[in-house]
Amino acid sequence: MRAIPRVLPISDIRWRLPLYLLASLFLSALLLAIPAAAQQDGFAPPAPQNSPPRPEVAAAEVLAAIQSGEAVTYDNVTVAGRLDLDVSAGPVSRQVSITNSRFLGPVRIEAATFSDNLDLRGCVFEENVSFIKSRFDGDLRLAGAVFLKQADFAEAIFGGPATFASARFLKDASFSNAEFDGDAIFLDTGFASDVDFNYAKFMRTAYFYSAFFEDVRFFETRFSGQVTFRSVRFFGNAEFAATRFESDVIFRDARFLGGSTFGLSSFAGIVDFGGVNFSQTAFMGGVKFSDLAYFTGTSFGGDLILEEARLYSMQLESASFAEASMINLNSTDFNKFVVHWPTIQDRLVYNGAAYLALVKNYKSLEWFDEADDCYYQYRRAGQDQAPWGWGKISDIIAWLSCGYGVRVSYTAFWCLFTILFFGVVFWAGKGMSKFEIEGMELPGDTRLYPSKRVSFTDALYFSIAMFTTSQAPVNTYPVGVYRHLAMAEGILGWFFLGLFVVVLSAVLIR
Repeated sequence: MRAIPRVLPISDIRWRLPLYLLASLFLSALLLAIPAAAQQDGFAPPAPQNSPPRPEVAAAEVLAAIQSGEAVTYDNVTVAGRLDLDVSAGPVSRQVSITNSRFLGPVRIEAATFSDNLDLRGCVFEENVSFIKSRFDGDLRLAGAVFLKQADFAEAIFGGPATFASARFLKDASFSNAEFDGDAIFLDTGFASDVDFNYAKFMRTAYFYSAFFEDVRFFETRFSGQVTFRSVRFFGNAEFAATRFESDVIFRDARFLGGSTFGLSSFAGIVDFGGVNFSQTAFMGGVKFSDLAYFTGTSFGGDLILEEARLYSMQLESASFAEASMINLNSTDFNKFVVHWPTIQDRLVYNGAAYLALVKNYKSLEWFDEADDCYYQYRRAGQDQAPWGWGKISDIIAWLSCGYGVRVSYTAFWCLFTILFFGVVFWAGKGMSKFEIEGMELPGDTRLYPSKRVSFTDALYFSIAMFTTSQAPVNTYPVGVYRHLAMAEGILGWFFLGLFVVVLSAVLIR
């Protein structure tokens, strides 16, 4: 079994991530630019080290420029004061570009409409930022932006592409009820605190490649287009409860270092969890996979819960599990579950229906030996849990005699053992004799029995004859109490030979 990669404890991760981010921003403040060292650590966008001091612009001046109806362009400035856009003036019809700048005060642009592009690339926001209920009909560009305090995009509508590539959110962020009508690009975006996308709608492509999150929630979120979470790192809890993925989704090589929840989520397209690392329990209860779900090479450090899930085709080939990991398939309905039995045989939470569904699954895959192994373990587990009674006794007999009908070797062993056992008994106890004259029996007086023991070969031959035909050879006969043993062997012979034929037929004829 492949070993589970070692990861840092969650407690270490939660204080290291914000610490790295704060360190990079502290260096940025000293040098008035984002230093190259921070860029190498991956927590800040690039900027020259020896930038000249930024000219300071009053927030009122910026607001006046925006409301003038002309295109607004600022680069590498410091915006001092509170930036509070008055939406009574109507929509912002021209492009607004404020790049590589620093906002010292809070930014409050709520319920505003931007008909053209809004470009805030590389900006640093030192106070709270709010774009609640705003509408962006053009492109929204926040690539490389840094939010030191809370950022709120709740109920915002993004009509064009929304780019947050390499942006950093050091405090809580919210995109709840937001609607992305264009592409949503969160490439290498970092969220060092809590962020929620609850009830958000992604109508086109959502791109979270190589992003990293602390705690994130996607409750009842809708992804209408393709979405990728490839190589994403989830340092805290990741919740995708009741989320709808209406197209293909990729989680390949992602790392869930905290808890992960996909309960009641639905996946309409192909799902790729290949190479994903679930450090803790992966909860997928009630999930629905309508197409192929790949978990090839996935590692599970905790339990895999698929209770009441609906699976069209789930592939767990080459998946690895921690020593104590369990798999819950209670009430799970699956059409195809591609995983070799040795991978999961010691990890299933006992449920009779789940075992029988797996048996049927393996037969449909033409993995008959694994179907037999699965059925055998199902009967053994049920026998262990059953109370003592005739039912359990009959189960024990079925187990020892034929391995519940899937172990021909068990029956063959009892056939050979019975023949050998009775042969030894007849030989050691002088329990058989030969006719002195063929066709004539000796009198019933035991004193007239010959004292000479027959050969072991003759005794074994006699035992075989009794076992297979219940008739002694023409020149031998049992004596005394051994006549009853010979009859008992004949009865056992009929039983074991009949059982052997039945079990062998069931195994050979699929």
